[in-house]
Amino acid sequence: MSDPTLLFEAFHRNARVNAFLLDELTDADLARSDGQGGMTVAQLLSHMGASRGGWLQEMSPAFAASALALTGGESIWGWHTADRATLGAMLSAGDEAALQAVQAHLDSGEPFADPRGVDTFASHPAHFLLYMIVHDANHRGQIVALLRQSGASPERLDRLEQQWDLWRK
Repeated sequence: MSDPTLLFEAFHRNARVNAFLLDELTDADLARSDGQGGMTVAQLLSHMGASRGGWLQEMSPAFAASALALTGGESIWGWHTADRATLGAMLSAGDEAALQAVQAHLDSGEPFADPRGVDTFASHPAHFLLYMIVHDANHRGQIVALLRQSGASPERLDRLEQQWDLWRK
C-alpha cells in the first residue's frame, strides 16, 4: 500500500458516519443499554472516541494529547461521558490525531512504537485507520441493535440506514 489516499478518504467518511449517528441520537438513546451489564450507547460512543487516543498513547504518544485533554485526567480507557458535545469533540480530536500520527509515521518511515509487543500495525501505519473503521462499524452495529431492542420505530431505524449514503458518495 504505497498510496494511502483512498484509506484516508474512507476514514473521513467513517467520521461523517459517526457524526451522523451522534446527531440522530436523543439523550434518552444515550442511556440505553441491554439491561444485562453491557455498555450504554453513551459508553459505546465514548469508547469509540477514546480508543484512538488510547492506542496513540501507546504507540505514538506525541499525538495523543488532544484526546487525553478531553478526559479531565481520567484514564483514557476508563473515560466516558453522556454529553453529546464532548462525545463529538472526542471523536473529532481522536480522528485528527490518528490521521496526523499515521501521516507522520508514513513520512518518517518509522513504524509505530510497540511497547507491549502486540504488533501495533507493524505491517503499515495506515492499517491503524482501517482498524478504527472496522472497530467503529462494530460498535455502530451494537448501538443500532440496542435501539432496535428498546423499541425504536421502523421509521427511525430506516433513517439510521441513511448512513450508508455517506459511504457511497
